[in-house]
Amino acid sequence: MDDSAGARRPDKISAVNIDGARLEVHHYKGTSETGQPVLVFLHEGLGSAAMWRNFPGRLARATGLSAIVYSRRGYGTSAPRNRPYGVDFMHEEARRTLPQLLTKLGISAPILIGHSDGGSIALIHAAEHPVTGLILEAPHIYVEDICVNAIDAARETFEASNLAEKLGRYHNDPVHAFRGWNDIWLEAAFRDWNIEACLPHVTCPVLAIQGETDQYGTMAQIDGIAAAAPGPVELIKVPDCGHSPHRDQANLVLRRMAAFINGLRTRRMDDDEPSGRYLEDYAEGEVIVSRPYSLSRREIMTFARAYDAQPIHVNEAYAVGDGPFRDIIASGFQTVSIAFGLFAEAGFLDGGVSLGGPGMDDVRWLAPVYPDDTLINHITVLEARRSQSKPDRGILRLGHDLRNQNGESVTTCSTVTFVRSRTSGPD
Repeated sequence: MDDSAGARRPDKISAVNIDGARLEVHHYKGTSETGQPVLVFLHEGLGSAAMWRNFPGRLARATGLSAIVYSRRGYGTSAPRNRPYGVDFMHEEARRTLPQLLTKLGISAPILIGHSDGGSIALIHAAEHPVTGLILEAPHIYVEDICVNAIDAARETFEASNLAEKLGRYHNDPVHAFRGWNDIWLEAAFRDWNIEACLPHVTCPVLAIQGETDQYGTMAQIDGIAAAAPGPVELIKVPDCGHSPHRDQANLVLRRMAAFINGLRTRRMDDDEPSGRYLEDYAEGEVIVSRPYSLSRREIMTFARAYDAQPIHVNEAYAVGDGPFRDIIASGFQTVSIAFGLFAEAGFLDGGVSLGGPGMDDVRWLAPVYPDDTLINHITVLEARRSQSKPDRGILRLGHDLRNQNGESVTTCSTVTFVRSRTSGPD
């Protein structure tokens, strides 16, 4: 997907009245059959419908789904706010404004795509309303010092530069838009803002994306979502990327979002088009974080009795009394299987995109895995290279780093898989 490809203006721009205030809404028509979910974009704290630029149109075209992009009150060409933000402004948007807007537009169970504050709004909404899936870019679940410092620096930049003039391209009243966002985030009372209590109620699939050089938040934000949300959560940590992945790494993010969205739709393994990730959908250096996996004592012993019946794995009396680890531990072969299984279960290899592989390398068992440990696989894309002899496929080499609940690496290895390419020509 070339970054310049698929530039598309909204098919329609309308005004929708919510609680007596006009909201600017951009509409993109989909090409897929009726009954499919609608993409709904929620912008960042200084964003607007127009500031998404051509990205919503590109994603709508890539997935065939209709899309809705709107400017919250006080942004874009929407009505100005009639009062300052309160600490609960994101809760109010998620619980009152967004549900009313979706009802007026006839949208049920959307796929919410939220950036920064918009990602937080999406999480709050999904904890209380039906959604098909969430795509979150640099969301906040609590306030970090790094974020407050960046917002404070933004205030200094705004006062000393022509930033207001630049924002005027996207907002009717750029000073109103900036002050509303900046003032509330720098309020002392806002330091206690926290939505972690919402996360256990988010049961839909989640794709959370964050840039490794994001100046407004650390990876603790999306790691916290993966740890607390009970539904499937896929994390993408993007190298050479700041607070706006859809702008800083547009092609990679577009491919990942499209693959996630397609995975949400009902597909069969014998569809003409595979539903997993093609070779082109991987970027070298990309980090994928699996869901947490808790390993029970019974599971450890069942696996070991069948495949690795050493006393340290199957004989509790020996393991607790005389064994070197003072309890039974999981077989290393089991932890390797869990590591790859956590990658495969996310759907990347669905639909026939995987063509098998020649093996794995550099297997290391670095720390024992005990009953009831919780394991998370951190998968780094080491290589994604098209085959010269068979250009319809390529070589995907992944580095697996399986960590326990304390963040310790317990098993590492690298795997090689042959994966189909989307096209059979040069990249």
